[in-house]
Amino acid sequence: MSPELIAPIMFGTLVVVLLAGFPVAFSLAAVAAVFGITGVLVGQFTAPFLLNMPLRVQGVFNSDNFLAIPMFVLMGLILERTGIAEDTLIALGRLFRKQPGGLLVATLALGSMLSAITGFVSASVITMGLIALPTMLKAGYDPKLATGSIAAAGTLAQMLPPSLVLIVLAEQVEVPLVEIFHAALLPSAMLVGLYLVYVVSIARWRPGFAPPMAEVAAVSSNAWKEAAVAAGVPMLLILTILTAIFFGVATPTEGGAVGVCASLLIGLAKRRLGRQQLADALTNTGVLCSSVIFLLLGASFFTLVFRGFDGQVWIE
Repeated sequence: MSPELIAPIMFGTLVVVLLAGFPVAFSLAAVAAVFGITGVLVGQFTAPFLLNMPLRVQGVFNSDNFLAIPMFVLMGLILERTGIAEDTLIALGRLFRKQPGGLLVATLALGSMLSAITGFVSASVITMGLIALPTMLKAGYDPKLATGSIAAAGTLAQMLPPSLVLIVLAEQVEVPLVEIFHAALLPSAMLVGLYLVYVVSIARWRPGFAPPMAEVAAVSSNAWKEAAVAAGVPMLLILTILTAIFFGVATPTEGGAVGVCASLLIGLAKRRLGRQQLADALTNTGVLCSSVIFLLLGASFFTLVFRGFDGQVWIE
C-alpha cells in the first residue's frame, strides 16, 4: 500500500473508532500505536522515529496555554456549585414566560453563558438537563424540541471562548491562543443567533410545541432586575476576561486566574460557597484536568504518527 494512502486511512479509522463509542483519548493513542507499527513495517519511517514522542510530551507540558485549563475549569465549577446557573434560568424564565418558546430562549441564553463559563460540554448539558428540562416538560413543551434545544445549547461549549477545545486546538495546530479565540467569536455568535431564530420560528409556527406558561401575572420591573442581576454578573465576568485577553491586557492564564478569584468572591457574596462546595469544585477540576492530559497525550501521539505518514516530521 502506498504511504500516501495510509494517512487518510488512519484518519478515517479514527472517525470510525470514535463513532463506535470508545473514549477519545484512548482512541487516539490506540489508532496511533497500530498505524505507528504499520509505518515501521512498510518502511515509511524507522522505529527510532517513535521515540520522538517524549519530546512532544515535553513540548505539551512546557506550553503556557495549558496553564489556563485548570483555571477556567475551576472558575466554571465554582460558579456552577454556587447556583448561578439555576438563578439565571429561573430569572430568565420569569422574564420570558408569557412568550411562546420563552423557556427555549431562556435555555439557549443559559447554555451560552454556561458554555462560556465552564468550557466543556458535559457540565452544560447536565446542568441544563436537570434545571430546564423538567420545567419545559411541565409547561407542555414538545419533548423532542426541549431535549434538542438543551443538547444544541450544550455544544456551544465546543467553540464559545474560553473553550477547552480551543485551547487544545491552539496547541495542536501551533496557532496563538488569542487568535483562536478571535476566530471563534463571530461563528459562535452566529450559531447562537441561528439557534434563537429557529426556536422562535418554531414557537410561532407551531404554538403547541412551545406554549406560553399559564397562571402567570404580568412581568414586573422586579423580574427585569432579577434577570439583569442573575445573568448580568456571570456574563460581565466572562466579557471582562475575554476583553482583557483579546486586547492583550492579560494572558489566558492570567485571565483564568482572575476569573477564579472573581467566582470565589461571587460565591462568598451570595453566601453559597461553603467548604463542601469548594472541595467538590477542586476535586472535579482535578478529575477533568487529568482527562484533558490523557487527551493531549493521545493527540500528540496521533499527530506525530500522522505527520510521519504525511511527510511532515515535526518535533517540538
